[in-house]
Amino acid sequence: MLDSVQSPQHNPEPILPKRGKFRFWFALIMLILLGGGIFVGSRLVIFAQKIIETKNGPLSFGQLFLGSDKKLTGEDQKEVHILLMGIGGEGHDGPNLTDTMILATLKLPQNSQEKLQVGLFSIPRDLVVNIPGHDFVKINSAFAYGQQDNQNQGAALATQAVENLLDIKIPYYGVLDFQGFKKVVDDVGGVTVNVDRTFTDREYPDEKNGYLPPVTFEAGTQTMDGGRALEYVRSRHGDNGEGTDFARSRRQEKILKALKDKIVNLRVLINLNLMDQILNDIGDHVRTNLQPYEMKRIYDLTKNVNDADIATNSLDVESGILCNQIDQNTGAYILVPCTGLSDYSGIRNLFDSQFVAHSFLRENPTVEIQNAGGDGQILKSAQAKIFHPDLKTTVGFYRGKVAYTQSIIYDNTGGQKLETLQYLKDRLGIGVASGPFPFATSTQNPDFVIILAKNL
Repeated sequence: MLDSVQSPQHNPEPILPKRGKFRFWFALIMLILLGGGIFVGSRLVIFAQKIIETKNGPLSFGQLFLGSDKKLTGEDQKEVHILLMGIGGEGHDGPNLTDTMILATLKLPQNSQEKLQVGLFSIPRDLVVNIPGHDFVKINSAFAYGQQDNQNQGAALATQAVENLLDIKIPYYGVLDFQGFKKVVDDVGGVTVNVDRTFTDREYPDEKNGYLPPVTFEAGTQTMDGGRALEYVRSRHGDNGEGTDFARSRRQEKILKALKDKIVNLRVLINLNLMDQILNDIGDHVRTNLQPYEMKRIYDLTKNVNDADIATNSLDVESGILCNQIDQNTGAYILVPCTGLSDYSGIRNLFDSQFVAHSFLRENPTVEIQNAGGDGQILKSAQAKIFHPDLKTTVGFYRGKVAYTQSIIYDNTGGQKLETLQYLKDRLGIGVASGPFPFATSTQNPDFVIILAKNL
């Protein structure tokens, strides 16, 4: 049975999943806020004692400088996981609901020829999962359950829920609330963005189970303070084409990129007065279990990462892995795995291939499968093995006159799309032939043709 517990006292409005670079900018700003504190001298002690949650009481001054020679948990395995969460916070309806949940993965290079990559895997708040002790509920309620009765276990329970979902260990987390976001924007003097078109939202929540007067944004370049910027990124019911999830994601990208650029341009991390102001303002709005040396290590690893090395992935209905439903008991909008409530295999496969998905977006490959084995089950098996929402795959009719006894991949790119080719080889476990494919295809000039024989 699905309980509609979103916060111990609140029944939230449904929200559709998000796509786009918003995840990158949100995560980058979180890392800047977490990593920046290491440069502020004595202010670091007060700030660190506020934001860092430890199992053994308040953080001591000595602990700030311990472990500088230690690696991050996961570095030896070449992957470091950090769960980043955005919540409403005090003054908002449902203050402990996770409005944003992103798993950041730092993929360290295996050799000197590779670069560090960052994977940002967005988990929709309406996804129903089995939260320990609370049965199947929306994942955005995990943090709220953990905070019940002053347990202060919200981050731990939310982290455990994501660990169970993806079958991994997540050693680190960071939490930022709406007030913290607004204060950072105000501290840097606001952000300047270009509003693409005029729109009005007549259903913007006032955090008191009602709505604000219609919120309107005029087209054109403008500077927004923290409150206005938050309205711009949170609006979900705008007219003039701005009520879609895609439009909301695009606005979030604009604001957070503008904030990131402002932070960089102001050189916040070496502007001690400004950093002191930011730390003072957000001390009550950020929580993490990262120790100071770990914050600095993360910052050092990620500060020079380029957009091209950021892999962003959304877990949503467009992936073909999740299906949307209405909870018959509550009428709430929910997302469940299409293959079954507790079948997380598709979700885990998507997460495990998140960096490959980045390659698909970069290489934009096309794949045609032709079944020369005469067995429909072989075709279904091959489609399942290589399925990925970002991989364009079609099925064509085999017209060749050669009787294939071994399945094979024809590479028609001349070795130009090696990451996709490696993915196909790994998933299917078959050999490769140099193109061009000698027979007719249904797709015009496919990059790869997979010939299926009975041996697959």
